[in-house]
Amino acid sequence: MKSFADLIRATAKRDGRTAYALARDSEVNSAVVGRFLKGERDVTLTTAERLCRTLKLELQPKRQRGKRGR
Repeated sequence: MKSFADLIRATAKRDGRTAYALARDSEVNSAVVGRFLKGERDVTLTTAERLCRTLKLELQPKRQRGKRGR
């Protein structure tokens, strides 16, 4: 399974966006985007939402299993 950073990186590349263009278009600091894409930091929910909106991706919560592994 791909990481969130891998998905964002691949989608941006598919759309022809550099990390700088993604940062600019999503109104996120370019240093934050760069460090996130390099795996040097996590992103906040707000930043994740902005990146997804820019790339036309839907951000959904991950389903968690119950105590019994259902």
